Amino acid sequence: MIKMIVSSFYNTLINEEEAIPQSTMVEIERIRKKGIIFVVATNRLYQEVLDYNIDFPFIDYIVSLNGSVVYDVQKRKIIHKKKMTEASIKNISKLYEKDLITYYTAEAKNNYLDDLKEKNIYKIEIQTSEIKEKLKKINVNTSFFKKDSKNYLEIISHKASMFNGIDQIALKNNINLKEILVIAGNESDISMINNLKNSFVVENCAELLKKTKAQKTSSNNQTGVENILKEL
Repeated sequence: MIKMIVSSFYNTLINEEEAIPQSTMVEIERIRKKGIIFVVATNRLYQEVLDYNIDFPFIDYIVSLNGSVVYDVQKRKIIHKKKMTEASIKNISKLYEKDLITYYTAEAKNNYLDDLKEKNIYKIEIQTSEIKEKLKKINVNTSFFKKDSKNYLEIISHKASMFNGIDQIALKNNINLKEILVIAGNESDISMINNLKNSFVVENCAELLKKTKAQKTSSNNQTGVENILKEL
């Protein structure tokens, strides 16, 4: 029996118009009334997801910044965080100093490290399609995404991942991993796909996910998440 559903946000739950179809929100509310927890996973800040949750509350938890931060929507507080080490932040900043770099705290982002405290960085985002050889020697987790024809490299702590964030919610709610269903679309979701048996990917998912054994659903522009929910 499924007790928790996790959906990736961009490229999965919202469509190309960056909207969640009303019919999808109705399906989410239907399964939540049956006691199923609904979780959104995103590579962005959790506040971006909350903007979609104002008029039609339908989210229980948000796993943000690629799993570095977990936010309890009902209690309105962060319940789990995994920050990057100061040493890795300094090394990465020096390695990609000529590229556009964005640093993320748990609740904000900035393009200038001097404006942030290094001990509070949870994710680094770099406009590049290259993983430099020296980066491989730094103990971090990486993934790529593409936006507006530009490639971005995402870097988080080696102790953080989307799956680790989901696991924290499962432990908190006494849910077995076999009772979790995940619907993914982005490269940063790979840890969820690899660790959760009940996994789906949208038709237009990242190439890395297409190589997994996850089941397929229609694209985010064809209500892929909603179609899975209707089968429950």
